[in-house]
Amino acid sequence: MRTPLLACTVLVTMLASPLPDAAAAQTPRAAPDQTANPLLARWTTPDGVPPYDRIRPEQYEPAFDAALAEARTDYRRIADNPAAPSFANTIEAMEGAGRPLGRIASTFFNVASADATDAIQGVEERVTPKLTRLSNDTLLDPKLFGRVDTLWKARATLQLSPEQARLLQETHSRFVRAGAALNPAQRTRVAAINEELATLGVDFGQKLLADQKAGSVLLGAAEVAGVPEDQRSAAAMAAEAAGHAGSFLFPATRSAAEPFLTAAPNRAAREKIWRAFVMRGDNGNANDTNAIIARMVALRIERAKLLGAESHAAFVLQDQMAKTPAAATELLMRVYRPALVRAKEELRDIAAYAAKDGIAKVEPWDWRYYAEQVRKQRFALDEGAVKQYLLLDNMVAALFDTTNKLYGITAHERKDVPVYAKGVRVWELREADGRTIGLFYADWVARPTKRPGAWMNSLRDQNTLFGELPIVVNNQNIVPPAPGQPAQISVDEARTLFHEFGHGLHGLLSKVRYPSLSGTAVSRDFVEFPSQVYEHWVTEPETLRTYARNAAGEPMPEAMLQALLTSRTFNQGYLTVQQLSSAILDMRLHALTSLPANFDARAWEAAELKALGVPEEVGMRHRLAHFSHIFDGGYSAGYYAYTWAEVMDADGFQAFKEAGNIYDPALAAKLRREVLERGNTRDPAESYTAFRGRMPTPEALLRNRGLGGE
Repeated sequence: MRTPLLACTVLVTMLASPLPDAAAAQTPRAAPDQTANPLLARWTTPDGVPPYDRIRPEQYEPAFDAALAEARTDYRRIADNPAAPSFANTIEAMEGAGRPLGRIASTFFNVASADATDAIQGVEERVTPKLTRLSNDTLLDPKLFGRVDTLWKARATLQLSPEQARLLQETHSRFVRAGAALNPAQRTRVAAINEELATLGVDFGQKLLADQKAGSVLLGAAEVAGVPEDQRSAAAMAAEAAGHAGSFLFPATRSAAEPFLTAAPNRAAREKIWRAFVMRGDNGNANDTNAIIARMVALRIERAKLLGAESHAAFVLQDQMAKTPAAATELLMRVYRPALVRAKEELRDIAAYAAKDGIAKVEPWDWRYYAEQVRKQRFALDEGAVKQYLLLDNMVAALFDTTNKLYGITAHERKDVPVYAKGVRVWELREADGRTIGLFYADWVARPTKRPGAWMNSLRDQNTLFGELPIVVNNQNIVPPAPGQPAQISVDEARTLFHEFGHGLHGLLSKVRYPSLSGTAVSRDFVEFPSQVYEHWVTEPETLRTYARNAAGEPMPEAMLQALLTSRTFNQGYLTVQQLSSAILDMRLHALTSLPANFDARAWEAAELKALGVPEEVGMRHRLAHFSHIFDGGYSAGYYAYTWAEVMDADGFQAFKEAGNIYDPALAAKLRREVLERGNTRDPAESYTAFRGRMPTPEALLRNRGLGGE
């Protein structure tokens, strides 16, 4: 059984982890009526999808309780089996244990991230501790681990297939890394830490969402003067819905804040929006996350030491491609140093332009606006004008067309599939010969109950053990358009569209036997390679000439297209320093071997940024107080993975460039066969080398960002 927990842009499947629900344990519950609860009945929906049209929030918890009991019975049966351990009766049997629980959990946690109503949040708070207790009781069970360990020690004699050998290796590692080999007192403490960390993670996410909701900014007409019509219309519609007709309401989300900061001439209004967005989780109120951060870091350090590592970062990276914090940091710094030089050059250009408006000192809320002014002057390019040619529906068509050209796959929209929220769309993907590959749910538009960011998750993992086709979900937070108007997106949002679908393809095109090795169940610093390499196709001239069209169907003017291509490395110093400062601080924070007394996350962050030389005008992409990737998403000591994978994606796409055809069928077939279909059936370095013929170097990445490289 694997329970979904949120990750960056990907929803990975892992066992959850927090405190036992004492109230639930003490209060007997009546056995749920399996005929009345659609989660427990047989799913007769199209293709066996979750029956979202029939599920009520109050039905989740009793379904979890019933499935948890069944899962415990399954694992107990394996642990107590009197027969000698075998691959079939232990490792393969665990793949089938708790399957109803896995089905319910994936159905629920998909909603908990995308439509977290008060009722859903309440369920999440209550069931997460129960899931963690099962995780601890299973992975720390001496009898169960004894069977796994016996097989691991005898692996050379078992005559396993390569995929079976990989599953045994990964299963044994999962138990050991959970603490199964520790003494009883240590196992008990690790279990308690896991429980508390999971509870804290849920608390972090819920406080962040609450502070984000509370941080919405109401502006007047004068404050939004000069802002593009699509932004003003969306803000006016939001204000009216909130009872403030005649005003303009901007949520404290990236999809609302960054376009406003880029386009708004009103400096005071920019500051309001910037502060609302950047200060999420750090406002000294009931939703402040700093105390949670301190406690989580302390617990992670304690757990790492119990498990034999000097720091949480050292522990996390043991089974990643990078292997050590030093290796990950070395790569980050190799990119950060030239990016910092470039950012300081960009600041000089921006300051010179801002001085024309009488601004003596550029502030963080000024950067994007004046960078856009410099870009307009240098490239005759206006982001607002570009967005008119990047309509969401057109970019979706580009997404599916790219997939068809690379792999012969077609997408067919399904209207018969029940969905969990208004606006969610579903497609069936098919091979060129008509065979169904799986289902793709698209949830691209923002809603107040959706967590920030963009991500992919899985409602069902591909596997041949149980003959199941995959179901994946993509999420973004695109601002809804005004009624009757097409949704316009930025270049960055178009890249994100392709990025998340790259994750989706990793899940959809998987061809493995075992669910635990399926699709995106790979190391954190490899999982971003399939997604990031897919981003390259969206800004290729061929894609833009075909699909960059305005509402009247007119193509993007060639001069604008060329300017867009020429300006791809513009402002890369700023963007790279923002991203890498977040990654470096994540690594430094989790490389701590002890937590200073009275640790203050805000003060520590400020001191580290100063030591790193990050200009105040630039700052971090994700401040610690709202860094959900590392405190509510499974990426602790792992945010470096985006840069690590970018080295691979830059080098990987270069192969298509070298072939002289960005849709080269032989290369596409090799990428599919050696990476997308493989899941975690072998070491990721082996998969990349099988595709590219060698491991990559950072030169292509530096070149792509305009930061050097051969």
